[in-house]
Amino acid sequence: MSLFTTPYPSCILLFAMRPRPILQFSPATPTYRLAFPSQCRRPLSYACTARPSNKSQPHSQPRYTANRNAFALRPHIRFASSAAAARKPSLTHPSTSTKIAVQPKSTPFTAPVPQIRAKLNPPPETYAPELHLPPRGHEAYVKYIYRCGRSYIAFYKKGVSNVRATLKLAKALRAKASAQVKDKERWHTVLTRAEWQVVNRSGNDRLRLPAFATLLVVFGEWLPLLVVYLTPVVPEPCRIPSQIERSMKAMEKRRTERERRLAMDAARLVARDRKPGVTTPGVIRPQAVDLEALDKADLYTLLSLDVRFGVQPRVWDWLFLTPPKALLRWGLKSRIGYLRKDDEAIRRDGGFQALEAREVERACVERGIRVLGRKEGELRKELAGWFER
Repeated sequence: MSLFTTPYPSCILLFAMRPRPILQFSPATPTYRLAFPSQCRRPLSYACTARPSNKSQPHSQPRYTANRNAFALRPHIRFASSAAAARKPSLTHPSTSTKIAVQPKSTPFTAPVPQIRAKLNPPPETYAPELHLPPRGHEAYVKYIYRCGRSYIAFYKKGVSNVRATLKLAKALRAKASAQVKDKERWHTVLTRAEWQVVNRSGNDRLRLPAFATLLVVFGEWLPLLVVYLTPVVPEPCRIPSQIERSMKAMEKRRTERERRLAMDAARLVARDRKPGVTTPGVIRPQAVDLEALDKADLYTLLSLDVRFGVQPRVWDWLFLTPPKALLRWGLKSRIGYLRKDDEAIRRDGGFQALEAREVERACVERGIRVLGRKEGELRKELAGWFER
């Protein structure tokens, strides 16, 4: 279209064709363009990926200034994004860069768990071996009983072997302890808890072994039918599971009966030894009993401790008689003195937490804690209450 044929006035066209200010349309300073080679140039949209500045841009700043700031950030963006990926070090040419060695955190020295358990728990020979009975098949009952008898014979042979091994070990431990300490009452100070228990348990089994060996030779496979009623003459490594359970039930029943009789005769027993002007002692914790205080304890206190520990023989229950004080004091001193030594050895050699399940049950029985129908966790809680004194 020609200028002379346009429908607009000429004044308007002349105003529109006036040259604009050079500063508004001048390109960026050449120094910025010369600073970057052609292969490094990227569109302005790439500046959006850069980390935004903490300072906000004022609204009065020209638009081209913001573009120049975006170009100023491009060297950092290009360097971070276009850098070549680090190569994996070659196996044949290891890297010469050194690594800073991190020092491990220092931990307090603790003895290994197997070592602690070996000091606390006696060897397996002090316990009865496992009893494996054959399954019942389509056979006569008498033949099955005979097969079970053969399994019991193998069990008893293994038990006698364990008793002999324990006696041999106890003999060496006695020689070791007597060479260091002459007094037998202090052997627990030079032996570990496991060794000291081997010495104590072997003493009782040594007296039971001759009588039990005679019964084994006489009755043979039929001994399990009689041995349930002869528990006192059977060594501990030769006791079958049903025999142990039967003795536990009898002990719990005897304790319950003694508690009932003590509750019925409590008033009479307290009034029997009560002196004018002397207050009656309260409940005594068994683990905190002083051996010297037993000499001054009244009959009710002695009987209550006897109910817990069961030191008096069963003949007094059969005769419905109260045992004399002298006999009660002697039995309680012996049991509490033994428990004092055992507690000291357990604390010294690692604590009751490292005791095995069988040792936990045995420790609870010796301390007068009920064990029938209770799980191992409950017994450990009861044992923890005993040691928290």
